Amino acid sequence: MSAGTAPSATAAGLGRAAAMIEVGRFDEAARLLSRIVASEPDGARAWSLMSRAHLGAGRWAEALAAAHRAIAINPADHWPFRLASTALVSLGRSQEAVAAALQACGLAPAVWRSHVCLAQAATAAGQPQRAARAAATALSLAPDEPDVQFTAGKVALAAGDLARARGHQQAALAIDPEHSAAINELGRISLREQDIGGAAGFFLRAARAAPGVAIFGRNTEIALAKVLTNITVLASVVIAAGIMLPFLGGVPLVACIPVMTVLITLTCGYAVRQIARLPPAGRRHLARMLRRRHWLATIAAIAGAIDGPAAVAAALLRLVLPGAQGSATWPALIAITGIAIARPLVTSIIRISRRTIR
Repeated sequence: MSAGTAPSATAAGLGRAAAMIEVGRFDEAARLLSRIVASEPDGARAWSLMSRAHLGAGRWAEALAAAHRAIAINPADHWPFRLASTALVSLGRSQEAVAAALQACGLAPAVWRSHVCLAQAATAAGQPQRAARAAATALSLAPDEPDVQFTAGKVALAAGDLARARGHQQAALAIDPEHSAAINELGRISLREQDIGGAAGFFLRAARAAPGVAIFGRNTEIALAKVLTNITVLASVVIAAGIMLPFLGGVPLVACIPVMTVLITLTCGYAVRQIARLPPAGRRHLARMLRRRHWLATIAAIAGAIDGPAAVAAALLRLVLPGAQGSATWPALIAITGIAIARPLVTSIIRISRRTIR
């Protein structure tokens, strides 16, 4: 191979790798780039592309190492500093991420991507004022870039300004209707507003727009799990009330029946409303969840955590403290104790259940 052919071959390889990254073929790109850097280890662009491929594949440590190689070769290039910052955020090293993003801004103050990177790192580091300034700078440089609007929306959401956050994400979608990350953010905003049906709809839409991004499917399941656990908790509380009601102040059994009928009717109405608010795809997904052992076990665990103490309390009142059945004092004390036991149990069950979502 002649001296003139090698650079052109490398350039062609880098072009193919960049094209693979563009369409999400991160592992293929990384393999191709590994061959390129093995033969030409001093190519800064190859190492930057390698970092980008690893970021796309979720290999944060490898992405950071590749970015550092690119920085060592060409410290005047702002792109590897941005890549390093993104990897550091994902590794939980947000303060270092801010420092890397500041380097990128210093090298390329007129490049909006540098300020977007800084806004994201500062948000992760808990520096809302710096994040807001960086987002404002990016907006002044490129207001028509969907990623700029998306980042400004994330900064606003982190600051608790839901209306402004929604406005920026809607602006991003007005520019790019298939911007999956902006769609996902609208779902997160809806969750903050307790609009679970709306959130599920946005998460499902984001998953359709970018089927290869696992977090969108995970967010869909988290939103639907919230519907499932809310209904389960309410139904379990109603059952616990039915167990305990006859012992509260000597309430006769005949008087418990209409009270329980009203409670059951309200619970069923709540469940129907929650499910009806879901989009059709969300209802189908929820039905699939109910066929999985994990969610059946979660429902059983929540019911046991709430109704178990109620059953024990009823047994105590009937067998151990039969004289307390005409008084409200003992039943009230036992009910308070049951709630104190059940509440942390239910919270732990829901937390553990959501951690298993992938």
